[in-house]
Amino acid sequence: MKIVKLIPIVVLIVALGVGGTLLMMHGKDAVSMAALKKEGVLTIDTVNSSFEGQAGKITSVKVKEEDQVKKGQVLMTLDTQDINLQIKNVKEQMSQIDVQIAQAQSELTSQSHKLAEQKANAQLSIEAAKVAQQKVLTGARPEDIQSQEIAVDSAKKSVEVANNGVNAAQTGVATAQQAVDYAQTSYDRTKSLFDNGLATQASLDTAQNALDTAQKQLQSTQDQLVSAQKQVEVAGNQVRAQETALEKLQNGATSEDRSAAQVQVDQAQQGLKQIEQGQEDISNGKYNIDLLKKQQDALQINLDNLNVQKGRRVLTASADGKVTRVVPKAGENVSAGTPVVVIETGKMYYDLYVGEENIKNFQAGAKVSTNVISLGKDVQGTVRYITSAPQYAALRMSREKGQADTTSFIVRVDVKRTSDLLPGMTVEVPTDESTN
Repeated sequence: MKIVKLIPIVVLIVALGVGGTLLMMHGKDAVSMAALKKEGVLTIDTVNSSFEGQAGKITSVKVKEEDQVKKGQVLMTLDTQDINLQIKNVKEQMSQIDVQIAQAQSELTSQSHKLAEQKANAQLSIEAAKVAQQKVLTGARPEDIQSQEIAVDSAKKSVEVANNGVNAAQTGVATAQQAVDYAQTSYDRTKSLFDNGLATQASLDTAQNALDTAQKQLQSTQDQLVSAQKQVEVAGNQVRAQETALEKLQNGATSEDRSAAQVQVDQAQQGLKQIEQGQEDISNGKYNIDLLKKQQDALQINLDNLNVQKGRRVLTASADGKVTRVVPKAGENVSAGTPVVVIETGKMYYDLYVGEENIKNFQAGAKVSTNVISLGKDVQGTVRYITSAPQYAALRMSREKGQADTTSFIVRVDVKRTSDLLPGMTVEVPTDESTN
């Protein structure tokens, strides 16, 4: 009974001794030790592959679970029939616009050349009209009158020549008429002899041919006479026109002549204005070509976008690794952004929750000595990044130490994978030592 009563006393003494010992360890109690060392779990880095912004029916699955894949390797494809039709339609529209641009440019070039030629002619017409107007206003010069008198004499000589032509043609007609009369008499005589059996058919044919030739020659000379008579008429008109012009030069310009000269200048200038309006049509044509080119640029952007979408319907591996899961099968429909293939990259990492009082010992890119508890050895890790932990994690960290709330951080550390490191192994990292 006495021994039973002594047990609580002994326990109390032991507890006090242990507590004193812990106090002598400068606060290295369980809570303090937890703050000095942090544990994490090795995790395999995985990539969830999905079709970016594309949904549709799976047409082919190129991999299966446990396959090793390389970055860029095709994993699966979506149906592209609809987008192929869209691409074909856009290309046809672009081809049509190419034809329209080529036609518009050809027409514009032709129009520009014609307009330039018309403008040059119009300017020449204006200069000529102004020169003619100046002559009308200043009157005829002596040399102009003399030149016009020569033109009148020349026209009169042309009349004489034409009259001589008429005389010669009349003589020719008379001669040709005599030949016809002679041929007709010869034919009539031969025909009478032939009818009486005194002449041959050949003789009659010869007489007929001679008559036909004579008649044709008569018709030709008669035509020449008519032509010569017309030449006389034309020459006479020319004489009258030259005499009228000479009379105007000698008498000077009338008010009607001045008005007519001004009208000629105005008409020439009006033609130039019409050509200038044609320049506006050319400018409008260039504007229309620019619009067509802008439409083509917009179609090119649409085509590029469609090609990008088509390319995104071919899912490729974003990293080297092992396929651990293939979700859909060929023929099934998938939504945009839904993970369809999971790839285990082979990279390992673990996360640590570190309080703000120790976070200064960790830096991105620094080396971390990592103890793998189950293997009883240390491995080298590299800090990938440091970020603020969720609020619940900070609260948990503060409660472990029995302190007021403090901020907690997540430190992700990458570890090079070896054959003896397995996912799920626990690692331990001291937090009171600075990283290298």
